Amino acid sequence: MEKLQEQRVFYYFSKLMEIPRPSGHEKEVSDFLIETGKNLNLETYQDENLNVVLKRKASKGYENAPKVIIQGHMDMVASKTEDSKHDFLKDPIIPVIDGEYLTAKDTTLGADNGIAVAMGLALLEDKNYEGPQLELLVTTEEETSMAGAINLADDVLEGDYLLNLDSEEEGILTVGSAGGLTFFVEEKIELEEEKEGYEIKVSGLLGGHSGMDINDNRGNAIKVVSFILGSLKSDLSLGEFNSGSLDNVIPSSASFKIYGSNIDELEKAKEKALDEFKNLKGDLKIEINEASGKSYSKDLSDKIINMIEKTPSGINTMMDDNTTVESSDNLAFVKEEDGLIKSEISLRSSDNDVLDKLKNKVKTILENLGINFKIDSLYPGWEYKEDSKLRPLAQKLYKKLEGKEFETIVIHAGLECGALYEKYPNLDIISIGPNIKGAHSPKENVEIESVQRVYEYVKELLKEIK
Repeated sequence: MEKLQEQRVFYYFSKLMEIPRPSGHEKEVSDFLIETGKNLNLETYQDENLNVVLKRKASKGYENAPKVIIQGHMDMVASKTEDSKHDFLKDPIIPVIDGEYLTAKDTTLGADNGIAVAMGLALLEDKNYEGPQLELLVTTEEETSMAGAINLADDVLEGDYLLNLDSEEEGILTVGSAGGLTFFVEEKIELEEEKEGYEIKVSGLLGGHSGMDINDNRGNAIKVVSFILGSLKSDLSLGEFNSGSLDNVIPSSASFKIYGSNIDELEKAKEKALDEFKNLKGDLKIEINEASGKSYSKDLSDKIINMIEKTPSGINTMMDDNTTVESSDNLAFVKEEDGLIKSEISLRSSDNDVLDKLKNKVKTILENLGINFKIDSLYPGWEYKEDSKLRPLAQKLYKKLEGKEFETIVIHAGLECGALYEKYPNLDIISIGPNIKGAHSPKENVEIESVQRVYEYVKELLKEIK
């Protein structure tokens, strides 16, 4: 690691690894960044959310060039192996060089997004820097709530261009991302007397990320349940309904009890469902077994049945190229918790107007069913900028240096760029980054040479901005 630290990006990354910085515990690393900025004689700024801005002046000849912001986040996901005794609030990350990759001993590495911060610091201290005025914006709590970016004041940054370094695949140029919100549903569980019925289990679907995998034909276990229920003619009640886990995960399994039906009707519904969803990825299985239990009240049963039928889940609209998802919704879970039926429905869109229409559609459905809900966890989208000057400049330089085109994408997931774009709507934004694998897990690693290539590319790009 000592030899690697001779490269200034890895020198600063090693400093960051010494500082505990899980989301929500950024005070020490934020203060370190301010101290570093002062030692480099830079303008420094730190707000109440512990966001940091460090600024250096343009080099000679670039005084009138568009000003540039380099952006990353200082917090990291705290994940470790089952047998690790690592304390993320006080222990340093232990780096391990594994061939071409840098990883950590039994924990997340924090290359997401410490490498971006380290690149920014290396640029700020570079005595041979050629380029426009440079601001390094380092935000907090990206991994949990994006609170840093969302709460950044709208009069702090001076830049015209923003280069986000939180992408994780070299050669990918991200030029837009989805915004989103979540519906939180809660209904009190009211139980009736115990009775005989059946338990139905749905399993074998792939699940996945509700943004990145929504266009991958993975299906939603709750929608399979809805299809089964819709195939039944009986007057039904439900019980012990549990499906899904997190709002950003597509549910892959479900289990519930059903009362008021019969085995012949259920078997026919099962076969219809297996045929209807036979082309989904994974290996869909539906089990039916006799069971007894206390059913939900008729009112609650009807609310659940109608909600999972009427609430859309999956792709809502596609972009003009018909290959990129523009908007979607995910009926993420319906489950029992603390005497309540809880459900979350997460919406995403790269067009804020489309997101608003989708929100109103789901809101109307829930209101008409008399279901209790609130809307929260809003984060804005980053819309594709048709007249961008930074994007073609970045694409042209990449082709010149690498001999191939950037793969240019709009991603169906949330990025801090959306929050910053909302505060600074005139910003011209792109996002790139080095090869990072296994982010958010103890298997996280970063390709060492990829870091150097991306850093050199960023330096060359800054030279081109005149």
